[in-house]
Amino acid sequence: MNNIDKYLLDKAEELVFITINETGELNLPGFIVPKEGIKVPVKSEVLVKSIKDKKAQEELNTISIVDAMIFIQGIDNNFVYNDEYDRFIEAFSKKADFDPQQYSAYMSNKKYTEGEITDSLVYIRSFLRKNSDDVMGLYQYAIICQELSLNYQKDEDMKAMNDFLLEALHSLEKIIEIEDDFALAYYQLGFHYSNQKQFVKSKLIWDRAIELGLDEDLAAEVQENLERMDYKVKYEEGYNLVFQGKAKEGLEKLLPLESNHPDWWNLLFIISLGYKSLGEVGEAKKYLEKILIFKPTQVDTLVEMALLVAEEGNLGSAIDYLSRAAKLRKDNPEILCNLGMAYLHNGDYDDAKYYIERAYELDPTDEITLACMRQL
Repeated sequence: MNNIDKYLLDKAEELVFITINETGELNLPGFIVPKEGIKVPVKSEVLVKSIKDKKAQEELNTISIVDAMIFIQGIDNNFVYNDEYDRFIEAFSKKADFDPQQYSAYMSNKKYTEGEITDSLVYIRSFLRKNSDDVMGLYQYAIICQELSLNYQKDEDMKAMNDFLLEALHSLEKIIEIEDDFALAYYQLGFHYSNQKQFVKSKLIWDRAIELGLDEDLAAEVQENLERMDYKVKYEEGYNLVFQGKAKEGLEKLLPLESNHPDWWNLLFIISLGYKSLGEVGEAKKYLEKILIFKPTQVDTLVEMALLVAEEGNLGSAIDYLSRAAKLRKDNPEILCNLGMAYLHNGDYDDAKYYIERAYELDPTDEITLACMRQL
């Protein structure tokens, strides 16, 4: 079962199953009804209409059964009778010059146009069951999943929204693996990566989309998006460089962003880490102090400041910063353990014992906490 199968199972309730026994007349050359008979689906609405319509044939016509078989295969790709239904549909196709894949794609488009988005998804899934590498089918599947994710977002069902977005993402990524010059897939993927805050990746993908040739309006839209997120791209590049141990190059990316974003605490924090990596503790502290002016309860900043002043030997200030952090995150064993160690090195054994043992109670398996316990 993939991420979205569970959202389609209710569609099976729209079907009624009738049993055709071995002696039943199907008039399908090449198809033999099993000895135990075969359960075939029919859409409830079709069955009701057939019952109400006095002019209808006594038996439901075969195309109604085939349509319902295709539908259930789209709902559940592993349905127990799928192989039997494949043989049934194949026999019907030969007799009636019927193309089940073409029909599935047509019905998906038809249902989408009519606003029946979930039905549209079911039919395109049935199509992809036999044509898993068809790029247009995969693209249609991705667009439908994106549409349904918006519907779930309106209903405030964030889990379903994310499941459908992830399914769309996987489909689009599969397209460019199969056909790496499919411009529209790159166009759509750029939004997915941007929403996931993968701005460098989004830029690369959108640059590729423009290179491959989007129509004028889409290209203009992408260009606007690239300009709007340029500072986020530079931030991500700088962030990655700092954490790769290339602090000097990272700061070259990050520092020019400060003038336009003086209250962006994440930016200031990474700049501080960059300076710390270069051994410039004074500059590192200066940027943390900037954060604490407008965000005095930012816990990561309090902890980082404590570590910096502790390195300078100012254990009193380190205890002050860590105490403030511990009040904000009372059940964080790492902060409590750091606070305990600060007290320990400052000669206050009672407080050290209290905080280190409290950290141990919260997480008795943490290696750092265990090391602190041993030192205590």
